[in-house]
Formats: sequence, C-alpha cells, structure tokens
Amino acid sequence: GVRDKDGITAALLITELASALKSEGRTLLDLLDDIAVEHGLHATDQLSVRVEDLSLIAAAMHRLREQPPTALAGLPVTRAEDLTRGTDTLPPTDGLRYTLEGARVIVRPSGTEPKLKCYLEVVVPVAAHADLPSARTKA
Repeated sequence: GVRDKDGITAALLITELASALKSEGRTLLDLLDDIAVEHGLHATDQLSVRVEDLSLIAAAMHRLREQPPTALAGLPVTRAEDLTRGTDTLPPTDGLRYTLEGARVIVRPSGTEPKLKCYLEVVVPVAAHADLPSARTKA
C-alpha cells in the first residue's frame, strides 16, 4: 500500500495507470465508474466542530463512549467500536467508529486544532453504468 506521506510515489503510480488507460481509449474517471458499478459508489465528507474550551471535546467523546448512539441520520447503528485499543488493522487512537447500513461515521478529536472531527462515508449500490447519475445524486 501507499502510505500517507508517499505522495510522489502515489502520483507516479496514478500517472502510469492513466497512461495505460489512455492507450485503451479510457480515462481514470471511466475506471472509477467501473469500480462504482462493481463495489458501489463511495461518497465521503468531513464535518468539524470548533470549540473554545477543549474540555468540551473530551466530554463529547466520553458521552459517545458511555452512551453510543443507536441511530445516526435516521439509520440504525449496527456496530459501535471504540478505537482506543486499536483493531487488527489500526493502531490505538482516540476515536469511535459507527457502522450503519451502507454508511460509516468516524468521530475523533483533531490532533492539531481545537476541533471534534466527523468523517462520513456512504456506499450507494449501482446496478449499471446508466444508474451512476442517480447514485451520485443520492450520495
């Protein structure tokens, strides 16, 4: 895999991929569309809440750990994970991961600013290329 600090290597690899696709008369966007049809359209966003008092972030994380939400945005939470002990694939971190049907939310304090960050991901199933515009609207 490409680590987060290996941007130059990632840029070279994506350039190589774009060149190979161009020789086939295709683009990176065409490949992304193929991936969406096979695995669903993944859309992500990030929300941040800035605070003046850092204790509010610690209190919010404590509340979320003690009383995990049972639903988010009207969708039931199917799994709540406290990431302080890490997972099989992640090192320990001060974060919470909520899995919903076709969605995921990760909440964690910022490491550099007085913010509570929420990372949002939704996966919209796509049956065919013709369904991509409506899937993008839904996401």
